[in-house]
Amino acid sequence: METTRPSLLLRIRDPADRDSWSAFHGLYRPILLRYALARGLGHEDAEDVSQHALSTVHASIEAFDYDPARGRFHGWLRTIVNNRVRNLLRDRATEQVHREHLAQERPEADPAPSPDQVFEDLWMQEHLWHCLREIQLEVNARTYAIFERLVIEEVPVARICEEFGVDRGGVYTIKWRVTKRIAERMRQLTEEGR
Repeated sequence: METTRPSLLLRIRDPADRDSWSAFHGLYRPILLRYALARGLGHEDAEDVSQHALSTVHASIEAFDYDPARGRFHGWLRTIVNNRVRNLLRDRATEQVHREHLAQERPEADPAPSPDQVFEDLWMQEHLWHCLREIQLEVNARTYAIFERLVIEEVPVARICEEFGVDRGGVYTIKWRVTKRIAERMRQLTEEGR
């Protein structure tokens, strides 16, 4: 699957390029949904936010100039989704205030992360999962299974050695090699897709 590289941004300027739009949608819809849910919206509102952001990109991508010196795509997308979430939360808060007639005191502010930090965290998580899915297809199944058991499932090395008949050095070599590939892929995604 393509990632948001400048070439994909150029290809989605063609509204008829279904493959590019499918790749774009597959990468960014999960980020948008998770972000909206993390901001406290229900599933229906999160779907609305996602659809609004994707529609805005679709309608505006022809005018978007990919120039990292002026701004990055991911900053533009974050602004779109933040504005939509903020509007929905503001509308919800206004409705609640009207219902309560300002009768109750407001609780103290929650020390939750900022919306920008939530977006950044989700951005990185989704890109990491995207890289893992790609690398899983590139390495042999046994190698990925060992990596997954060690890094993702956090199974002790001794147990992995027993399960796969490999020594500790082999387990750590697999971890190092796969981690290196993931780091390279993440660097490529985050540098080119922002």
